[in-house]
Amino acid sequence: MSAQVFDLFPLSILKDKVLLSAKEKNAINDHIFKLEKKTENINKRKNDAWLGDTRGQEFFLRHAKMKKLSSLIGEKIKAYTEMLSLDNEKLYFFYQRSWATITRSKERIQPHSHDQSNISFAYYPLKPKDSGNIRFIVQPQNEIATGLFHPEKLKLGLLKEVNNRNTPNVDLHIEEDDIVIFPSKTKHSTIPNKSENPRISISGDISVLLKDSFGHERIMPHFSNWQQF
Repeated sequence: MSAQVFDLFPLSILKDKVLLSAKEKNAINDHIFKLEKKTENINKRKNDAWLGDTRGQEFFLRHAKMKKLSSLIGEKIKAYTEMLSLDNEKLYFFYQRSWATITRSKERIQPHSHDQSNISFAYYPLKPKDSGNIRFIVQPQNEIATGLFHPEKLKLGLLKEVNNRNTPNVDLHIEEDDIVIFPSKTKHSTIPNKSENPRISISGDISVLLKDSFGHERIMPHFSNWQQF
């Protein structure tokens, strides 16, 4: 009997399309550029992207003009939880925060995660060629010694190749209109924009609450049951 390899414990990330007309996307992008202009007096580090959530623009999808986009993204979020075999009828979904990002030439988003929420997403209404992809960063389950799968080991010849069993990073190719949905706790960043044109993304964090918390411990009950003190 030949040996078998079982690749267990997948990280499931959904990539889909949010389809808006060119006119609708242009209106969204124009609105985002205006938000950037309003906050240009707030300093940012060299080569870091403009992030709306750190500039007082952390509830982007609540804007009346974003009602259709909010609804379309909500459908994709529920498709993601369906894929995980969750019963959406037993859950409430809330946009906790949502914001726009503008990534200009040579800029990037630093590694981070969104540990305060359950599900996160990034939607791309403007994505020029070579403007950078999203990178997911994990602690490799198969790393039998700390740092063994560092890229330096490939250069030194200890690691013969990089594949899904030994890489700490996976770069997901992104095109305009894509939406990417993933567990909020997943560490991620972006590849620097190598084009001369800006990339725009709209990101958000989703909180998932139980309609009925009886018998459940690991997910939050509806906030109507919370007690302030």
